[in-house]
Amino acid sequence: MLNKKGFTLIELLVVISIIGFLVVASVLVFNIVRMNARDVVRAGNVSVITRALAVYLNDSTTGYPASTGECLSPSSGVGSALKTAKVLLAMPVDPLWPTNVPNPVPNTTPPYTTDSNGFCYYYVSTATTQFQLYYFLESNSKSGSAGPNLRTQ
Repeated sequence: MLNKKGFTLIELLVVISIIGFLVVASVLVFNIVRMNARDVVRAGNVSVITRALAVYLNDSTTGYPASTGECLSPSSGVGSALKTAKVLLAMPVDPLWPTNVPNPVPNTTPPYTTDSNGFCYYYVSTATTQFQLYYFLESNSKSGSAGPNLRTQ
């Protein structure tokens, strides 16, 4: 009488393949969750910047800070103006691409991009009563569609 102990090779291969499938599936899900989390941060940052600009406009006699186009940063013209006016303590930056300037698409003003490299929060204001704020989302959500987005005031 044969008394077999242990697992057969086929049983081991089935278990290993199931574990491998679960690992791959979980990595894909985690990447999607991380991408959505970055988009939530971006939407929050855009709201913070928009509110800071509204407070700046309320306190200013000249309107929104003028700019022909720049990435918002603590050292940029608009960023330093918002910090000096004390409407922002720290300038928000994109969680993945803090300093990438948009690659312009020909015949668009201001620069707009369709590439997936993303970009900083790009601010343009040539009139004292309006501004344009460009930002990039990685996925479709209630905050906007995947790719370049624009917030105007």
